[in-house]
Amino acid sequence: MADLYVDVDALSELSRQLQQVKASLERVSDDISAYNGRLGSSRIEDALGDFIDGWRDGRKKIIGGIEGLLGRIQGAIDTYNEQEEKLSQAAKGKG
Repeated sequence: MADLYVDVDALSELSRQLQQVKASLERVSDDISAYNGRLGSSRIEDALGDFIDGWRDGRKKIIGGIEGLLGRIQGAIDTYNEQEEKLSQAAKGKG
């Protein structure tokens, strides 16, 4: 039989770091009005607007992916902790 070891602390740290990345992505401003008329060319302004629209869509996908990972990480932590508790109870003759 193979041994199984899960570093719950490492998973918790990964979750915390992913939450920080997600929060940073959610705080990004898409307001380009501050640049209107300052870039010297309407073509540059249009290109910047197109880039920001694409980045907004990409950010939504990244945030969705992070949310999915956070759910799976928490599920793994919960499942591991539940199994550890069951094994502990069984070892004590309570299971």
